[in-house]
Amino acid sequence: MRHLLLFLAIGCGGDTSGEPIAGTVTLMYGEDAPKLVVGAAVEQIDAPGRMLVQLGTDDVDCGTNFEDPDTRLSRGSFVFFDLDKAVATTSLRVSVLHVTSSSLHLNSATGSVTIETIEPRVTGNVAFMTTDDDVGPIFVAGTFDVIRCF
Repeated sequence: MRHLLLFLAIGCGGDTSGEPIAGTVTLMYGEDAPKLVVGAAVEQIDAPGRMLVQLGTDDVDCGTNFEDPDTRLSRGSFVFFDLDKAVATTSLRVSVLHVTSSSLHLNSATGSVTIETIEPRVTGNVAFMTTDDDVGPIFVAGTFDVIRCF
């Protein structure tokens, strides 16, 4: 089992930064609906034939890699999953990360991902649902279009 290592550095408020995304992807995190507005697809650190697709509310770009222990995250919500660099439909582990000034909360479960294109951008759709005892239902669904960084 791969472990996700993160270094958490909380930034101050301000404008959203990162690579803008397109699509209809929606995240429901309990009763909250944070807007996923930035994202990137990067090559996996330990598996060159695979990519890590990352969507978030802030600070996601080609320099972001949730598998890298030096990745610093701002407060916000993030969705990510890794898969082969290929057009395909698959069931895989989808993760939702919620970062506040005092905590980091990670939920993962099997979801469905379809990759429609990998050039010039990575496009597709994702569907994922789980329930957290503290948060309630967590739901991700819709299309995404992110910058390709590999």
